[in-house]
Amino acid sequence: MSQTDLRGIAVVDVGYTNTKIALFSPSGEMVAERKTANRHLPGPPYPHINPEPMLALCRGALPELDAILPIDAIMPAAHGAAMACLDAAGNLALPIMDYTSEPPDAIVADYQNIMPSFEEALCPLLPMAITHGLQLYWQQRMWPQEFARVRTILPWIQYVGYRLSGVAVTEISSMSCQTHLMDSRRQQPSAMARSLGWDRLFPPMARAWEAIGPLQAEFRGGHFRGRGQVLGGVHDSTGNFMRYVCAGLDRFTLVSTGTWSISFNPSASVDVLDPARDTNTNTDVLGRAVCCSRFFGGKEFEAVADGAPAEAGDIDCVAELMARGTRAVPSFTMTSGPVPDSLGSGVIEGPPPSGDREKASLAALYCAQMVSEQLDAIASRDEIIVDGPFSQNPVLLAVLAQLRPGQAVKASALRDGTAAGAAAIAMIDGGKLPNIALQLTEVKSAAISGLSAYHAAWQARAYRHS
Repeated sequence: MSQTDLRGIAVVDVGYTNTKIALFSPSGEMVAERKTANRHLPGPPYPHINPEPMLALCRGALPELDAILPIDAIMPAAHGAAMACLDAAGNLALPIMDYTSEPPDAIVADYQNIMPSFEEALCPLLPMAITHGLQLYWQQRMWPQEFARVRTILPWIQYVGYRLSGVAVTEISSMSCQTHLMDSRRQQPSAMARSLGWDRLFPPMARAWEAIGPLQAEFRGGHFRGRGQVLGGVHDSTGNFMRYVCAGLDRFTLVSTGTWSISFNPSASVDVLDPARDTNTNTDVLGRAVCCSRFFGGKEFEAVADGAPAEAGDIDCVAELMARGTRAVPSFTMTSGPVPDSLGSGVIEGPPPSGDREKASLAALYCAQMVSEQLDAIASRDEIIVDGPFSQNPVLLAVLAQLRPGQAVKASALRDGTAAGAAAIAMIDGGKLPNIALQLTEVKSAAISGLSAYHAAWQARAYRHS
């Protein structure tokens, strides 16, 4: 929709923990927000998402926010790790699986025999039940009677839009976020999805910014003023990436941080991707394959920091830790990230850190090194933009800037990037992007003596088992 046509944009941002509805003006400014906690149930038949708290928030908050600014567009955004299976009446035939569910080993082994190759899907099989294809295969194998009633399969992102509008669609960023359901090079259902007949259950594709239908009466209250057009919806991380694209940026690498650190390089060829280094593509809302790499950044920082607050670290302490030979070697969670076969192997070598200052400094040093490895894994050569919690860590940023001497490193002041990006996508008019300014601050490089040699030794140790 054109910015000139919009009075208010409501982004229904459904994360793993919370659902937030953010109201934006046509200039991209957040005006108000409401949120609620999501509910996850333990099963049977497996851990799953209860959509009712999200829907209850929509019933109450959308009319309330519409009284502030008439809501003309409603953009669903959600994490890309769940699917909804609907029966002929449009009800859930099976509960929406929580991606932290642990499939039986036998199901995983059988799935590995039929899953798409990396060359086709451009993503590896992920842990737990994060991969959509594995979720559907598990459901089909273990609950065949319920699965036989399925008439529509759509991503959790578009299920939100379906409940709001009554119209079922899919969307390219949602169907291509490490799902195994798409041939990412050809942008068509994967051979596996076709062979199992799932592709016949996928509803039609819509563009993320296209109106799919009006908001249903149950969410309008008594005096809804806006047009209330529900849009196609977007994968949350892709929405965050698109916010930078909608600022006019072209050649850059985004390091988006939080629980995960996910790097996006739109300039790299997919030929650089390596499944052993946890690389993949996300397809953006314009249909472009964007090379990505990731590691469990927030969790790894917490593991090394051991309870120390991030702000306790400082550059002088980093230099002290390096001088005495203290180093953190990956990985401290059950993911390897850019360092192959390192999952669960994390260890602190040399004199251990003591006190908050040393622990926070070591965590910043370690995560800066891991981010640098992420960037190498996707052949990053252009300016680097860091957002999220790592953008607020001056020690980590300064070390990263020294590790990447040929690239400018900038910290983004953007908050709520998923919601802001989703609102920007709502303003796309016939494929033409809006241009909404960003605040970026260039990072001054650290000048730590011996960092290059320290990092080379760290790499030799980290990659020893790969």
